[in-house]
Amino acid sequence: MPIPQQPNEKTLKTPDAVTFGKDLRGIVRARTRLAVCFWTLPVYVVSIWMLLNNGHSIDSMMWIYMAVYAGFAIDMSMRNCPNCRKQFYVKSIFLNLLTKQCVHCEQTSILTESPPKH
Repeated sequence: MPIPQQPNEKTLKTPDAVTFGKDLRGIVRARTRLAVCFWTLPVYVVSIWMLLNNGHSIDSMMWIYMAVYAGFAIDMSMRNCPNCRKQFYVKSIFLNLLTKQCVHCEQTSILTESPPKH
């Protein structure tokens, strides 16, 4: 009869430092991309205003900006915390752009020397 294996430190899944660091860098990059979309909104408004004053169509400019924003927002909302594996920036339905910590386990997005121990 086989003996049931007891979980020990070797059988528990702990995030390795390289993967943990890559996940955190991806989280920071996703947040930065969406922040850039917000900061370039005045440039978008001015360019739309200039196009309308010159009698040009704004359809393509509008669709491109909306597609870029939607892509970055989806990317940011799908990022998972390397510590708790839940969505890093989404707790209920809203995306939290201001936080630099996981909204579930409070893991910071700043890279530390080693991944946290479970």
